[in-house]
Amino acid sequence: HSTISNWQLKNRRVFLRVDLNVPLAGGKIINDFRLRSILPTLNLLCEKEATIIMGTHIGRPHAVDRLLSTEVLARWFNANGYQVTVESDLEKVPAKSHGTSQDILLLENLRFYPGEKKHDIAFAHQLKELADYYVNDAFALLHRSDTSITLLPELFEPDKRSIGHLVEYELKHLYPLKEHPAHPYLLIMGGGKVADKIPLLMQFINKVSTIAICPALVFTFLKAKGYEVGKSLVDNTQLRTVSDFITHAEEKKVRLLFPQDILIADKSLTGRLSVCPADQIPSDAFGISIGPKSEKALISEINNAETILFNAAMGFFDRPETLEPTKHLLNALVNASGFSLIGGGESAAAAHLFKLAYGINYISTGGGATLAYLSGSDMPGLDIFR
Repeated sequence: HSTISNWQLKNRRVFLRVDLNVPLAGGKIINDFRLRSILPTLNLLCEKEATIIMGTHIGRPHAVDRLLSTEVLARWFNANGYQVTVESDLEKVPAKSHGTSQDILLLENLRFYPGEKKHDIAFAHQLKELADYYVNDAFALLHRSDTSITLLPELFEPDKRSIGHLVEYELKHLYPLKEHPAHPYLLIMGGGKVADKIPLLMQFINKVSTIAICPALVFTFLKAKGYEVGKSLVDNTQLRTVSDFITHAEEKKVRLLFPQDILIADKSLTGRLSVCPADQIPSDAFGISIGPKSEKALISEINNAETILFNAAMGFFDRPETLEPTKHLLNALVNASGFSLIGGGESAAAAHLFKLAYGINYISTGGGATLAYLSGSDMPGLDIFR
């Protein structure tokens, strides 16, 4: 449980790890759901007059990338009534955070520092120097082993580290679904990151009735089944794993649904759109989303399910016509009689974009973390608080 309410924090330094990895386009925030979700914790810390040092990452940079700077987040906070300044030099933070000013210090993108992804104890100690207390409100990262998520909290005494309100809220809503989901239970899974998704899918085999595999994930599956997938996104390192998964699902009698038809773009991702059978993607075409037949079949599955977990935003936000199939599926979720749950930044962003978020039973800020938690996988970022 969150213990922040019991802390005396006036002028004490709190390291607040959040996940503000928001969808961006042209240097602008497309959807501020994750930003709004951490405000209860941020407001409580402000009320307690804490000195807040906030850390997050954006994207998957391998070096400093100005397009992924946290400056874009600072602008959002300042426009919403908070005083936030970005500090990219960790050496300068202690001097700035010992003042009595109520400015919130937002660190530069944590993944600009090589130590963040390398589980680096030296980097953890460097971050520990910045604060007296530690709060993890980054629900969407609890399944990761990033330094600021796992090593850093261990450097604080148990009574000086806590989860935040968002993490508490997510766990409260997701726990019943983890323990007693209603069946039939339909999992609709898409996105990239095949290597991350397969272990989660393996865990879900014991929990769900049906798994619908959607783009872009599906192209690695189709290739593993021997189909031509053109220039679609495929992770060739995962073909064997995917084949093993298909066999395992069959053994466990879990239905795997594959699209019958695919929305494709000709020659480039911005090329002319058309629909083709899923096993006949032309060699110079890119698979983008599902076609109308697949859409109809999937909506019928949604209507018959008691629990629907959706992590499958398909298409591109800067090319709205490619998002139509996603919109139709989300609309079906709103009208479904079963319990509908969305996990994943882009899926949540799509629900908000189409003004359908109101009709979904629960929208989680996590993608992989939500899937990991519900499937019973490891949650390294949570273990230390148990």
